[in-house]
Amino acid sequence: MITDDTLREGMQTPGFSFSTSEKIELARLISESGIKRALVSYPPAHRSEFDVTCSIVDKGYFSETFALGRTLKQDIDLIYETGANISLHLPFKIDNMESILENIKYACSKGRLIEIGFVDIDMFNVSEIVKFCKKMGNAGVDVVQLPDTRGKLDPGKIWSIIKSVKIETEIKIEAHCHNDHGMAVANTVSAIMAGCDYTDTTIFGTGERNGIADSITVSDYLARNGIEKGINFDRLKVAYNYMYSLILKKIGSKFFTDNMPLFGNNSEIQTAGTHVAYGSVFEEKNYSVNVYTGKKMIMEILNKNGINCDDRNLDRIVSLVKDESASRGEVLTVNDIIKIAGEIE
Repeated sequence: MITDDTLREGMQTPGFSFSTSEKIELARLISESGIKRALVSYPPAHRSEFDVTCSIVDKGYFSETFALGRTLKQDIDLIYETGANISLHLPFKIDNMESILENIKYACSKGRLIEIGFVDIDMFNVSEIVKFCKKMGNAGVDVVQLPDTRGKLDPGKIWSIIKSVKIETEIKIEAHCHNDHGMAVANTVSAIMAGCDYTDTTIFGTGERNGIADSITVSDYLARNGIEKGINFDRLKVAYNYMYSLILKKIGSKFFTDNMPLFGNNSEIQTAGTHVAYGSVFEEKNYSVNVYTGKKMIMEILNKNGINCDDRNLDRIVSLVKDESASRGEVLTVNDIIKIAGEIE
């Protein structure tokens, strides 16, 4: 039932970024633990994400390898080129569902497994979620991911949503539970009890803000209850040790206090450019900048530091920021961004 999301969601951990070689090595270690399904990248963000997806697919580490993008034809085509299965997230504000549905049907015509994320499920009632899942099933979608994107739900609500969808539809459901209020593992277990087909987890529960459900904790629950018997915990611990070394090198041990829900600083930090673009949904204004950054994030950082630039220069700055982060396998500081902007000017 595990879908490992460390290589994609983990890239959104505040203060953290992977190099290409680190991603490939971690993919190998995770696959050796017996986890067979993984979401490994966001190819529309940067060429390095495209290349690493191709490499992981070519090496055959996972039975089902997914890459994530928007419900846009250019993203669908890009993911298809990598050889990965196609995972798409809806916009946080849906303005034209007809166009989105047309693009989803286009993705379904590609002959790959198709997964659609219905983001921010706390903003919808159960009947709306069920209706959406039925629509996705009719369109040919294989899996609907139901993310508690801001970690606002509780186990009872998650159970009610998943149970209703499983009763009223035949589509497969994936749970994706964020940990802003410390409920990620509890909500994930509740989703499993309600009948979800897949659960997203990451090593050390890494990810955007306070991350999502922890892999080894959920794997242990599945093993003890006879739901998943294929996880090799000794090998999974090797992957944990590798990730631990990367965290210490790139962030330091303070990560483990910063990532504590409600207590630590990570709850107030955004990494994903798609989140920053929807400021009415995600209000945090502290940013961690890597290849997942976006124009609005960089523009706000520059404006805050008294730097104004036109759209053409902003595009160039964003591109150079992503190139630098990918090359170093690190997040960039405000001073790094100011320096790049100064060289453009």
